[in-house]
Amino acid sequence: MKSLRFCAAGAMAGSLVGIWTGTAGAAGFATQQFGGEQGSVVASNPTALYYNPGALGFSPGTALGMYGSLAVRHATWTHAKASTDQPDPADAQGADTGEAKLLNVFGGASVAGTTHLGNLILGFGFFAPFYGLSHWGKNNSFANSAMYPGAVDGPQRWFSIDGKEEVLYFTEGAAYRLGPLSLGAALNLISTTVSASQAKSPDGIPATLAGQEGRAVLDVRGFNASFAAGAMLEIIRDQLWLAGSYQAQPGLGQQSLNGTLNQTLFGATKAFPVTFYQTLPDIIRAGVRLHPKRIPWEFRLFGDYTRWGKFQTQCLAIQGTPCTVWPIDATNGMQGAQNTMQGGVQSYIRHNWSDTWGVRVGASYWVKPEIELFLGGGYEIAAVPDSTMAPDLFDANNILAAIGGRLALTSTLFVTASYTQIQYFNRDNTNKSTLNTLPNGVQLQVPTAEMDGGGKYTQWAGVFSGNVEAMF
Repeated sequence: MKSLRFCAAGAMAGSLVGIWTGTAGAAGFATQQFGGEQGSVVASNPTALYYNPGALGFSPGTALGMYGSLAVRHATWTHAKASTDQPDPADAQGADTGEAKLLNVFGGASVAGTTHLGNLILGFGFFAPFYGLSHWGKNNSFANSAMYPGAVDGPQRWFSIDGKEEVLYFTEGAAYRLGPLSLGAALNLISTTVSASQAKSPDGIPATLAGQEGRAVLDVRGFNASFAAGAMLEIIRDQLWLAGSYQAQPGLGQQSLNGTLNQTLFGATKAFPVTFYQTLPDIIRAGVRLHPKRIPWEFRLFGDYTRWGKFQTQCLAIQGTPCTVWPIDATNGMQGAQNTMQGGVQSYIRHNWSDTWGVRVGASYWVKPEIELFLGGGYEIAAVPDSTMAPDLFDANNILAAIGGRLALTSTLFVTASYTQIQYFNRDNTNKSTLNTLPNGVQLQVPTAEMDGGGKYTQWAGVFSGNVEAMF
């Protein structure tokens, strides 16, 4: 059975495209763009319940906010035939090589509210920090092929045809103000859903064979808990603030998502109850905000450190069976093969990601008290190494730029609109992929072996954000 590679739910970081689409933007899945430039570790509006509950102590009073984002993402993968790939049939040249493209539009919404009881601030919220979908374009040269109809889904189909990801946070939290210091914490109930489809082959190794290419469709979900904690210190009254926060892993460790795997081969479909295992990162955030007196400016500097090094593998197994394989550094010729009598492992995906960091700067200018204009910029490093990068979860160092404004419609009602452009650096891992064969030439075994993920990768994303906040 072929290795089934599916997008993970991520949590966490910096780049919008990553998690939302099942591809990992820098810092993995961490898109977290709700709130736009006004959603960060140094913000005291209701989004602080997610980014830094400690900042709630500096909120002006009872508040309710609605936050929405609409993203446009474009990506390409251009793959040349690798020596480890199965050869294309003579009458199906280009079925597994060439350029694959996607252009997707998707969005999500969040809502949060806070209220004051003296020095105690209570908050609630629903956040969608990781929500999105991916749908790859077609290879129209196979649109009318009777022998190879599966090739119409593009050369990336062995990794991904369609994917959808939802990571929803239901959050309650509180902060307590102790003079210039505010301390806060929050509890999260997290709903994670992953659904995806891809091509599969009967012998376990991706190959375009007449009448033998099938499909695998995964649908898994689960609930986990986590927590967040943070603090904000007012160093100079009404002018300078220092903030820091910690967001724990979903499930505080390995997640187990249960659902169904449907496999279609030779025209017959079978359904299997499966469990999907993955370990997502935790996040450390810090920042400083400066609002000097007598000038209509504010300046912000903040960043995050995301421990994507915990995201080493994903594993899919029939429910009730172990999800383990032989170590790939073994010398017994069983690298990555099933190592249990039950044989229930459907997919064992190596990622071997690294921890990431990102930094942002921003500035606001008040044309007049009712009108705020702001700019922002940032840089973030990639989590994914060349050796395990593939079209469903790829990444690159990136830069971003944001522009927007906030308007006070009344003394208690505010609207914000902004646009953020994220540009990923191009990457080329041709002849560097180890998804099929290790650098020493050792062939990986099913269910670990995959198609070569080498090729040229490009990606960009644009995010439109809109917020409405009411103060009472």
